[in-house]
Amino acid sequence: AFTNFFFFKHDESLYGPIVKHISFFDFFKSKYQINIDGTVAAYRLPYLLAGNSLVLKQDSIYYEHFYNELQPWKHFVPFKNDLSDLMEKLQWAKDHDEEAKNIAKAGQEFARNALMGDHIFCYYFKLFQEYAKLQVSDPKVRDGMEKVIQPDDDLFPCNCHRTKVKEEL
Repeated sequence: AFTNFFFFKHDESLYGPIVKHISFFDFFKSKYQINIDGTVAAYRLPYLLAGNSLVLKQDSIYYEHFYNELQPWKHFVPFKNDLSDLMEKLQWAKDHDEEAKNIAKAGQEFARNALMGDHIFCYYFKLFQEYAKLQVSDPKVRDGMEKVIQPDDDLFPCNCHRTKVKEEL
């Protein structure tokens, strides 16, 4: 059921009445999690994968940076963008409980190994490093702008660029 109709209030009659919100932590009391896009990619996917439920993910026209590493039938169960095979995929999960548990576990491991904050931070660090190479001139601090001084390297939480190892390691 839907908890809100942000942009398509006229469609409520098609999908039934709105239901009350459920705490995100209560999601994981359910055996299956269905990830459906809205007006962008469903940003909750990493959180769903990190839980202990089987994630069913809609084929999407939207893309997040980690999608190319996700593998259907290994980390999640895919279903068509138009939802036409969703019930079939749910039935598959019910009929193949052990396989579904293995997929859920693999999705959880993927999230915990590839989607933690430091990994995402490193992704953006590398992205901006590559983007900066495309600059044709040095950035200038103009009137009305304030230069933000960057912290020392030792405070930077990304290890992906370090050339020296911290002493305590």
